[in-house]
Amino acid sequence: MRVRRLAAVTAISGAALIVTAPLASAVEAGAVVVTPGSAAPGQTVKIGASGCATANPNAIARAYSNAFPTASLSAVGQAGEVAGSSTVFSGAKAGTYTVTVVCDVNNPSQKATGSLTVVTSATGGAKTGDGATQSFPTSSVAGGAALAVGSLGLGAYALRRRAGGRA
Repeated sequence: MRVRRLAAVTAISGAALIVTAPLASAVEAGAVVVTPGSAAPGQTVKIGASGCATANPNAIARAYSNAFPTASLSAVGQAGEVAGSSTVFSGAKAGTYTVTVVCDVNNPSQKATGSLTVVTSATGGAKTGDGATQSFPTSSVAGGAALAVGSLGLGAYALRRRAGGRA
């Protein structure tokens, strides 16, 4: 009987995670993504930001950093998303630089930050990627966790039921 309750609680908990996960990911805003995440001097990078929803349809968004010249960003994709590109200064020193996106230059209070790592040119070794990291939406992580917990609960229920038949 306890195993059935455990399976029921596990299923309900998993369902709750799946239902609330989209709400959690909708709250996340203001993310700045620079691609590639690591760039050499003279290399062009793409800058994107979310969470730039503003009441002003003529808002001008810009990206600022000590690693590259100021970049104008244009609205793309879903509402509140902006993107553009810039070229890393040829004299930029290796290190991590802050990238700030101001969603509306006339109202600079709405902004988001990210980072860009400037690297010196590699002289050897394998190139294994562009240095960007991949993040997974909260809903994907929560859904996977719910499936794992549900599978464990159902497995425990099946084992208990099977063992009960032998006794």
